[in-house]
Amino acid sequence: MRRFLVLSFVLFNFIFVFSLKIGISQIVDHPVLNSVYEGVIDALHAESIQADIDYQNAQGIFQNALAIAKKFKNDADFVVAISTPSAQAAKNEIDDKPIVFSAVSDPVGAGLIENWGKNTSNVVGISDMLPIETHFKLMKVIMPTKKNIAILYNPGEANSKFILDRSKNIGNKIGLNIIEVAGSNVNELITSVNSNIDMIDAVYLITDNLVASSSKILGKIFYDNKIPVVASDVEIAKKAAFIGFGFDYHSMGWATGKILIRLINGESTSDIESQIIDPIYLNLYVNLKRAENAGIVVPKNIINKADILIKE
Repeated sequence: MRRFLVLSFVLFNFIFVFSLKIGISQIVDHPVLNSVYEGVIDALHAESIQADIDYQNAQGIFQNALAIAKKFKNDADFVVAISTPSAQAAKNEIDDKPIVFSAVSDPVGAGLIENWGKNTSNVVGISDMLPIETHFKLMKVIMPTKKNIAILYNPGEANSKFILDRSKNIGNKIGLNIIEVAGSNVNELITSVNSNIDMIDAVYLITDNLVASSSKILGKIFYDNKIPVVASDVEIAKKAAFIGFGFDYHSMGWATGKILIRLINGESTSDIESQIIDPIYLNLYVNLKRAENAGIVVPKNIINKADILIKE
């Protein structure tokens, strides 16, 4: 009888542990967002939290993200939304369970939360607001003669439009001319790049989901045309840029996972602050081969500060 009771207790706890269901929605497959997902999972594993993880990719299509959100409304206890479109879709469809957003530059402007800090809604998360002013100052130091800076983006992404507007404002103040290069898919983006190629002195690749997923193709176009590329993210920089300064997105996923754990442990979304990830997680990438190809000499003090240095 005692063995039966012990076995029943173990089975009950096993069922209870695995009854926890977490839905994770991601707008598209690319290294930046994949790193966020991996960080979330690693944070859960570090706390020995076992759950049924339903990981869904919208393949870059917002309607798919809405369908995923509808599924999670019925099937998940907690929802993690990686990227602005996925978070917006989740908020549109779900109001009765916690949503944790990640890799969203402007959660207030995107309508996810009313203000930074604590909110009364079911949504909370971590922002990857880019240090745009730092990026542009870096450009001025390394490329003082480059004035016409192209920014590639998908006009359908609220996150990208926000970054574009901030970039134009900051760039104009320091004497840079921002060239908008738009496309709603990779073919449109490439066509737009080729149409503007003769006017472009340098390129600033932002954390637009379309740009990130197409960065290798775009990087080759700019490399062949000897146009220097600066990236706002290290993973994008690895595929396309001579220099990149951005957040470690695995750490962002880890911070996102920590918020999720607090919710699992009983806290409410209204107890937790939405905030920008800590600047200590910023990393510097330098690729000297790409710099040389574009005729750029990277100052030694910047080379010495690189977290990742590619010489050839």
